[in-house]
Amino acid sequence: MDENLLILKNRNRTIIRLLFLIVPLLVLLLIFNKASFSIALGISFVALFYAFFKEHNWVLLVLAVPSLSFGQVINIPISASWVYEARLAEIFLLLSAAIYILDIFLNKKEEKLKIDSLSFLLAIHIILALISIIYIIDFRAFIFGLKIIAYSFLSYFLALNLLDDKRKILWFLYSISIGAVILSAQIFLKFYQMGFSSQFFFERHLISIPIGPIATTAAILAFLSPIILSFYFYLADIERNKPLVFVSFFFSFIAVFLTLGKGAIISLFMGLIFLFFKMKNKRMSFFLFFLWFMALVYLMFNQFFVGLFERFKITFIDKNTSFRITEYETGWILINNYLYTGVGAGQQLIHFKKMLNLEVGQQVNNFFLQSIIDFGILGLALMLSLFANVYFKVKKMFRTDNRNSVLVFGFVAAFICAFFNGMVEVTIYALPYAIVFWSVVGVFVNLEKVKLN
Repeated sequence: MDENLLILKNRNRTIIRLLFLIVPLLVLLLIFNKASFSIALGISFVALFYAFFKEHNWVLLVLAVPSLSFGQVINIPISASWVYEARLAEIFLLLSAAIYILDIFLNKKEEKLKIDSLSFLLAIHIILALISIIYIIDFRAFIFGLKIIAYSFLSYFLALNLLDDKRKILWFLYSISIGAVILSAQIFLKFYQMGFSSQFFFERHLISIPIGPIATTAAILAFLSPIILSFYFYLADIERNKPLVFVSFFFSFIAVFLTLGKGAIISLFMGLIFLFFKMKNKRMSFFLFFLWFMALVYLMFNQFFVGLFERFKITFIDKNTSFRITEYETGWILINNYLYTGVGAGQQLIHFKKMLNLEVGQQVNNFFLQSIIDFGILGLALMLSLFANVYFKVKKMFRTDNRNSVLVFGFVAAFICAFFNGMVEVTIYALPYAIVFWSVVGVFVNLEKVKLN
């Protein structure tokens, strides 16, 4: 009873502090006409959520990944000709960050704040993007580029600080499994609605679902599949949700195959080959699954297998490859012209649109090339540092006597997949992929300190 009274007393104290902080702020904003009613309502909502649900703030981060499947659901008018379309995941991340910062500020929990070298590098990335506002040519494109970098930092920072115990990490793993099922189902539904037309083979870049282009969806599913598979092997046989996790992996695997994305398929197989060699006692399971998959392809998805074979056969002469070559050549022109400063956050879209006569600007299908185009030599050095940092964290994890080895293998396989896929497609510079990737990295770092067995 005394403990309940103490909790109630602390909550009342928190509410009083919030009232003294929020009410004067809202009054000043409304008096000087610096905030609309919706903004005032939003600030009040953050305060209320903090007062009553701050202990469950991590749930917002867990929900962020599956919520990406709903796409852009919130329209925020910026000007008469500009409406910002926000994803539900963005709202979850911003709300979670606001609550966490309020908690640190009001309760003086600075000593619990975790900031590592990777957080520092991602913060430098934001600083580089902000500095580039000095020489940008398009402000909307700047916001587009900046938000990807900012949400990358938020995703990693919040995962590192909030998903830090067994229960939270397991909920996160279940959430990405659910998210993978939803994305896979959307791909299946899209294919059904299109009547399995030849557009899958020849106009794949035009196909999209709520989360975005189908190529981005395939890349996300390829990245998550090794983690979901390792999570399946990690769960005890008596765990009632274990079959559902396998269904999530199976759906994801089939969906990646059906999208006919060469980069996603090859990178996924590379990740699974890594798991095959690391999980020696599971090799028979891999072999049987492969045989079962080949039989299923032959019986039900024969046309897609033939289509995939045709795509691989004409890899070096098809329109897609020709565009990639032109894209890389155009990128090198920008690198030579802006070697030291880069073109600035998001500005590559505008330059490519003009130089390649595109209706809509497209990002570069290589994250190293994207980084040097955006921020010059410093951008490339930063990207190399980010991946080197992840590599050394993986190496450190393998050196330690970690009892979470099955899950660790799955995360490392996902990183292998992400690296090779990012060399030929837009991955970590696409907002949905960035949120998923950096959230996963944050959870991976915490695996070293959390014993899930």
